[in-house]
Amino acid sequence: MTVPKLRRLLDLTRTVARAGRTIPGAIDRAERAWAARLTAQDGARFLVSAGPRHALLDGAGAAALIAALDGGEELPPADLRGAFSPWRTERQRRADSLARRLALGQGEDLGALLGAERGRFLYLNVAQAQLDAARLKALRAGGAAQAVALCHDLVALERPELARPSEPNRLLAFLGAAGLCDGLLHATPATADIAAAHLESPPPSRIAPLGLSPLPPPGPDAAPAETEGGFVMLGAIEPRRNHLAMLWIWQRLWDELGEAAPRLFILGRRASESEMVADILDRAPMAGRVVFERSELGDPEVAVRLASARAMLAPSFAEGSALAVAEALALGCPVIAADIPELRAEGGAAPDYIDPLDLPAWLETLLAYADPMAEGPDPRAAQLARIEAWRPRDWAAHFEAAEDLFAQIGA
Repeated sequence: MTVPKLRRLLDLTRTVARAGRTIPGAIDRAERAWAARLTAQDGARFLVSAGPRHALLDGAGAAALIAALDGGEELPPADLRGAFSPWRTERQRRADSLARRLALGQGEDLGALLGAERGRFLYLNVAQAQLDAARLKALRAGGAAQAVALCHDLVALERPELARPSEPNRLLAFLGAAGLCDGLLHATPATADIAAAHLESPPPSRIAPLGLSPLPPPGPDAAPAETEGGFVMLGAIEPRRNHLAMLWIWQRLWDELGEAAPRLFILGRRASESEMVADILDRAPMAGRVVFERSELGDPEVAVRLASARAMLAPSFAEGSALAVAEALALGCPVIAADIPELRAEGGAAPDYIDPLDLPAWLETLLAYADPMAEGPDPRAAQLARIEAWRPRDWAAHFEAAEDLFAQIGA
């Protein structure tokens, strides 16, 4: 590996702020991948901000912090400063406190904190958050000679009806700060196009698709999961994911088949603008009988459910990096996906693709997947054969694109 001209400074604020979230998303995976890469790099530093205070960690401290957060065990009690943060959950207060305990230094003056370190830095923000002009100014004052941000998902700027009302303005603010950076990484070509349309003078950039961080496969002696013979949806419950269409289909199946209907398992937390889906999950007679919601699962629990399912359903209208498709295929779980570019980019030729609005086609395909004894071709068996030839992206290509950008900007 080429020795970088600038020391790396990775922002881990989001990692700590999301302590306690059990199902990681694409941004979480990206932060973990970059942290794993940089904790092994001499001289790298890691930034955690909580309120007005900032903590700076070295590689050993960052590795210990992430291991504690991902280990699932109870964190040490919060310090006095953490105890007086009532707007945070208990685990978040403990995570903040642990970051401070592991820090090389901390304080409210970010420029002075970073300036106490020798040398100059490349500041890297892969969270699509915690980025504004004031933060960049303080970092540059402290020795961050270059700054690079990773843009994951800007769909709300193109399809605001699929996001909470505040999301477009939040993304515009993020892009305003990202435009002040020295370089940008984009998770998808679509993200690059949206960013270019909203930035008057975009900095140098690279398209750097995210790699797959595989879920832990179930062991050979693992018992069949509750999803055996059923279907799974994976990801936060929000309008873009089109949960409502699948629930309409399941309502018809429930009306016609009752308890004999295939089971649907929705793995993911409820996000905003999902009230109608929440009403169905809370009050419909089929809820808890053939439709089940599971919001607090870690990676091993998700993996065993994917591996046991007839298929994962991804009927989304729009997606960012769509890593859930790759996670399912890597476990040998067939995928029935909406025919949109983001899902095709992850699934290639393996999944069966259907227009997200063609509910009769979805129903027909679901029934064919649910009943292996039905007459005619077996689409699930055909997809399992295609999965054998499917290969996921690893992180090497992502890092290579990033390092190419770093070299261009002199970092």
